[in-house]
Amino acid sequence: MHKNRLAPARLFPACLILAAGLAGCASPLEQVAERARTEMIGMSDAQLKACAGEPTALNRENGIDLWSYFRETSRSATTISDVGYTPTGRAETSYDYFRYCEATFALQNGRVREVEFRGRTATGREIMEPCGAIVQRCLKGAQ
Repeated sequence: MHKNRLAPARLFPACLILAAGLAGCASPLEQVAERARTEMIGMSDAQLKACAGEPTALNRENGIDLWSYFRETSRSATTISDVGYTPTGRAETSYDYFRYCEATFALQNGRVREVEFRGRTATGREIMEPCGAIVQRCLKGAQ
């Protein structure tokens, strides 16, 4: 009996291609946020302040300085569809959407040791665009 299944050896490369394709869908600012997680490690506190500005909050825990930055964006959009209960048969829907990011930099001895981003949309979906906006001036070639 022959079953039409992909062998695991064939399935794995297909999954890698799919994952690479989906990663390419990230916006430029989301890509900047991903780069920042590694490229900002070792940056001095003066460099961080020069490119990201004054932190929204400063804390200290167990000898680690925590610098937090917050950014929010909101936009309005209107969609028009050909399915509606109007005389023209068209419907128009307007909505607002909200996005935010909290970026926290852990500094030890005046150097960035770790970068953490927490970003969401109004619907709860994780998104990193506002995070990229916080750090884009800190990375070469990101502007």
